[in-house]
Amino acid sequence: MSRILEVERIALLPEEVMETSGLAERHGRLWTINDSGNRPLLYRLSEDGREIDRRIRPLGAINVDWEALAQDETHLHILDCGNNRGNRDWLQLYSVRWQDLDAAPDGASVPATRINFRFADAERVVRLHDHDNDCEAATVVDGKIWIFTKNWADTHTRHYILDPKKPDQELVSQGRYPVHGLITAADYDAETGMLVLLGYTVRRFSSRAFVWTVPVNEGAFDWEVAQYHVVEPPGQWEAVLWQQGDLLLTRERSILGDTQLGIIRMDQPRVEPLPER
Repeated sequence: MSRILEVERIALLPEEVMETSGLAERHGRLWTINDSGNRPLLYRLSEDGREIDRRIRPLGAINVDWEALAQDETHLHILDCGNNRGNRDWLQLYSVRWQDLDAAPDGASVPATRINFRFADAERVVRLHDHDNDCEAATVVDGKIWIFTKNWADTHTRHYILDPKKPDQELVSQGRYPVHGLITAADYDAETGMLVLLGYTVRRFSSRAFVWTVPVNEGAFDWEVAQYHVVEPPGQWEAVLWQQGDLLLTRERSILGDTQLGIIRMDQPRVEPLPER
């Protein structure tokens, strides 16, 4: 059986991040980004999540389509990996040091490194929202960046591993998994060894959000024990972050609702049948 997880609203996010697409946490404060068509800025939220109190620009970074944030102890990583049309061969990873972000005032710029990467085993298909090479989800696991594709055509996801300490890389998939929808975010909790994948289904007149929770053991996960959960209310949920066993999420503004920051309390009891695998 699958639980139905209710999102409790924490705050309506400011207009400046109405296209929020990534989420990270540092010293109890949340950082987010906007996706394509927006400025290449990192935004730190106020304590209540209702305002922006820092806007930081990574030097040399371009926002073609920023879609994910991933973090480790020393760096915040920005993944410019969105590929709605399928026409991008090379994607970018920008990394900035946390110590530079900690010291930077509002409006400042900070140094950034850049790595180009591509999915070397993917067939190139240039067709808007009808291919399997889009990408919006990433997280850090044991010092490596795990990347998950957003497959418009087959509604699976492919898993890739990027080394943030190496130069430009051509990646080969570690596996392909039937998530039954479009993956928009990922996060890994090193304390519990649990990976979460956030996504939504594609339907003509409606959309349903969901998460998969997957245990990770010794750098690998067994999809056979993954659990699927429906997320309510529906909406364009774009970012997810573990926080002390619960899930923080941000939602981009769409016809399904306003931009907001919410939390899922993972002890919720409601259940419903799993989708067919």
